[in-house]
Amino acid sequence: MKIAEIETRALEMPYTKPLVTATNNFTVARGLLVKAVTDAGVEGYGYSDLFPRTGETPETARHVIEAVLKPKVVGRELEELARIRADMDHTLTGNPRAKAALEIALYDALARSAHVPLNLMLGGRYRGEIKVIKMVSVGAPDAMAEEAKRLASDGLALKLKMSGKLAEDLPRVAAVRNAVGDGVFIKVDANESYDAKTAIRLARGLADHGVEIFEQPVPRDQFDALWEVKKHSPVKIEADQSVRTVADAQMLVKNRMVDGINTGIQKIGGIGEVRRIAELCELNGIRCALSNTAGSMVGDAAAVHLAASTPGIAPLCELGEFEVITGDPFFGLTVEKGAISVPEGEGLGVSLRGF
Repeated sequence: MKIAEIETRALEMPYTKPLVTATNNFTVARGLLVKAVTDAGVEGYGYSDLFPRTGETPETARHVIEAVLKPKVVGRELEELARIRADMDHTLTGNPRAKAALEIALYDALARSAHVPLNLMLGGRYRGEIKVIKMVSVGAPDAMAEEAKRLASDGLALKLKMSGKLAEDLPRVAAVRNAVGDGVFIKVDANESYDAKTAIRLARGLADHGVEIFEQPVPRDQFDALWEVKKHSPVKIEADQSVRTVADAQMLVKNRMVDGINTGIQKIGGIGEVRRIAELCELNGIRCALSNTAGSMVGDAAAVHLAASTPGIAPLCELGEFEVITGDPFFGLTVEKGAISVPEGEGLGVSLRGF
């Protein structure tokens, strides 16, 4: 079956409530939708969220797909997807989010052509659902506590965004813990906003409030600082922005610089790349989880199928943020009782409403 056409379309989907972090203030989710069509008429869809801090935008991703990757893909046999992906990497370095959007579309088309869910194409189902961690935007302590209490009542774990100001962040965490009680899973995300010494001070305070994980406390390229925080933190330290490639993950794991890695198909550039990181983590006793910012549920559906078929990925991931945006042209994925069930339909298991 040959790949007959690749199409791209930029999507802009407003947030129902702004998401404020130490480095961004999201009001609109911007991303790129990719459609792959075979000569038999089978359609597959992929998506990546794109914003300047990722190093890519909808405009740059669209350009590299249309001008660079599309000529290398159209006319190829879809069943040779592994070879196609290798050729994509040989042709173009970097641009992980553009590659991920195109690859997801091709995987979706391949699974739909075989009339199976994507997780079966990836080796079979290891788990039937993914439990969800939901983000809580930076805000006043009482506002964050109120939002956290509502999310926790729906069975969701929590990820609290931090501002990078110790005197303000600790009261936020204390207010949330007081509101939700001791039984709710909480992690915090500093989004690179602390220096090592202050991050260690914050980590000690986080431990007092039963926080499980402290994500990306220091800037992404400060690996020695990350290691310093890990050595002195009573809370598990997780890398996110510090892991942009499999080589980054290998270096952090080899040197025992973190307790966990938070990655994603779009962040790292593809399903195979995530699997390499997950297997590396599993072999070394380090947690590996998936996350996604708000965008079309197409991206989350791919992550759910990947997590469902990969034992080394944690069963608790940061997905489901498609619930906080409007205008997604797809349906079929929901968060219920704190979890997303693995779709049973063909391919990604989500459907297009139509434009």
